[in-house]
Amino acid sequence: MAERFKPHLTVALIIEHEGRFLMVEEYQETGELCFGTVAGHVEAKESIIEAALREGLEECGCPVELDYLVGVYDYVKDYETILRFTFKAHLKDQDPSQVKISDPDGDIVAIKWMTKEEIFEGKKMWRPRLIGPNYEDYFNGQQVPLSFITTVRS
Repeated sequence: MAERFKPHLTVALIIEHEGRFLMVEEYQETGELCFGTVAGHVEAKESIIEAALREGLEECGCPVELDYLVGVYDYVKDYETILRFTFKAHLKDQDPSQVKISDPDGDIVAIKWMTKEEIFEGKKMWRPRLIGPNYEDYFNGQQVPLSFITTVRS
């Protein structure tokens, strides 16, 4: 029997504060500097919501609250498929001065608050290419209630 294909399951957070968006800067596998949203993989025995909250805390060093689901994205590239759940979130205490690099993987080199224009002007540095569709849907007002996601545990 052939080995079963398993897609990558990821979460991403669009965190806005006073018209600026929290972005992380890191190095790609190629060694090139890139930027993206707070994001990461869902871990074993973790729900989508739990993963989003954990990634927020891990990558920006302070708790976040999820507002709604922006969208689910099916990203097919090279020899892999990535399913990404992108959420609109906010800092729990609403204090951007509390944000700090707190990445256990050590991949993040900087955290920046960027305007919409700065994000789209930096398109060549996006990691991954999902940033454009994520933000376009967000700016177009796409909102799916968190209740759309039901976690079932055995």
